[in-house]
This record gives sequence, C-alpha cells and structure tokens, in this order.
Amino acid sequence: MAYRNNIKKADYSRFITYPAIIVVALITQIPFVITIVFSFLRWNVKRPDLKIGFIGFENYVRIFTTPDFYRVLLNTGVIITASVALCTVLAILLGILFSRHFTGVYLIRTLIVLPYFVMDSVVGIVWKTLILNPSFGFNYYISRMLGIVPLDFLGNYSLITVIMLIVWQWTPFFFMIIMAGLQSISEEVVESARMDGAGGLRMLLQIKIPLIRGHINVAMTLGLINILKVFGLVYVTTQGGPGVSSSNLPYHVYRTIFFDWNVGRAAAVAVITVVITIIITQNFFGHLRKKEVL
Repeated sequence: MAYRNNIKKADYSRFITYPAIIVVALITQIPFVITIVFSFLRWNVKRPDLKIGFIGFENYVRIFTTPDFYRVLLNTGVIITASVALCTVLAILLGILFSRHFTGVYLIRTLIVLPYFVMDSVVGIVWKTLILNPSFGFNYYISRMLGIVPLDFLGNYSLITVIMLIVWQWTPFFFMIIMAGLQSISEEVVESARMDGAGGLRMLLQIKIPLIRGHINVAMTLGLINILKVFGLVYVTTQGGPGVSSSNLPYHVYRTIFFDWNVGRAAAVAVITVVITIIITQNFFGHLRKKEVL
C-alpha cells in the first residue's frame, strides 16, 4: 500500500511540473525554432526587390567564409577566458581578505557587491563618459596632472577595455558565491590546520580552496553563461569597434540585423551563437565535474 502511495505521489509531482515545462517551451523553444527557420531564408530588408525565399544553407556558408566572423569568434573566446579567470582569482582574493571580522567589513562587502546590481548600459555609459573619456573624463584630468597624453582606451585598447569593464561588473557575482563558501568553512577545521603548522599560503591552497571548490565551480559556470551573453557593455562603449576588434557574438547578431538589415543571416548567426554557447557550457561543466570526481 505504501509503495502504491509513493508511486501516486511521484506521478502527481511529475504532473504538476507539466505547466511549467509547457510555459518554458513556449517562451524559449518556439522563438528558437522560428529563428532556425529564418536562418534558411533570403530576407534582406534593404532589398525589397529580392523576395523572401528559401536558400538552404547559403547564409551559413556566407558566415563561415567571412573573415570578420572568425575575428568575432576569437574575441568572444578571449573575453570569456580572460573575464572568467580574472573574476575567479579576484573573487577568491577578495573573499579571503574580507572573510575576516574587523570594523567596517560589512560596509566594504556591500560596496564590493554594488557594481553587480548596476545595468550593463549604465556601467558602459559611466565608464565611457566620466572615467575613460580622453577629453573630459577622469582619464583626461589624471593624465594632465601626470603630464602625459591621455590614453584612448576605447579606441586603441577596445578589447582590453571591454574585458576590464566585464571583470569590474561581474567580480562581485563571483565574490558573493565564493564568500558564501568561505563562511561555511568550519572554524574547527581552520584551527586544526593551524595547530598542524599550516601557514597562510598552505591554508589557502590546501585547506580553504579545496573546501570551497564546489562554490568556485558554481560561480565559474554561472559567470561563464552570463559573460557569454554580454551585449550592453559592448553596445554603449565600443560598438564592436574599431571595425570588429571588440565585437562578440551577441553584438555581431545585433550588428547583422540592424546595420546590414539581413534577417536571414542574423538568424543564422544567432543559431550558431546558441550552438556554440551550449557546446562551451556543456564542455566546461563536464570538465569541472571530472575534476570534482578526481
């Protein structure tokens, strides 16, 4: 009797999840299917004389034979790798530093977390106009005080600047997760390690980091997914330029649809972006799971 009741409860629990599954499918999968259909069409808004029609894989062929696409793909890889690595390292260092108790630590933690709650576009505008502008921003006044020529960060170092802004905004997200892991470490474990003669560096590398590896993996996985889809920062700061030197895949989709007005090719880029995102996240998550097993 108890076994039958358990089966009924399991069936009921599955049944009540169906509405959520249906809603998620309607919101996410139907638009994606429509995007896939559009990717096989010739549809250029600027050329009404060219009627909308099926052209097979021609959009995909044109994308993979365009040098700019490979530069955008490389930029995306560099942005993801550098940003996730820097955010993780900085978050661990900040977590170790501010996991101690001293006067004002809670205020400092709050200030560290604040950039995460600022919109991408606002971050980009503030840094572009008030800080990095070589004509009237902090960049100009500091360079003038030092007697040097202001650096054009957004022109000459556009990709590095985009990475710097992403790290500035997303390190707090990593910090919150890693900080939670550090605070969950038992004081008894720390005291035992100290009694065994563990110094600061050994305590960090052999005790604390292994104990919060799960938190670090979660932070890196979620951070990777979010950094993959960064758009607002690129849009309001460099607009992917000069040329495509700081463009990533999400901005490339926008540029293709709203600069070239090529709906079919933009849809193809979007499909490729989704496929690449799935491949990267699945492989990254699988790699982290293997490391956990080892």
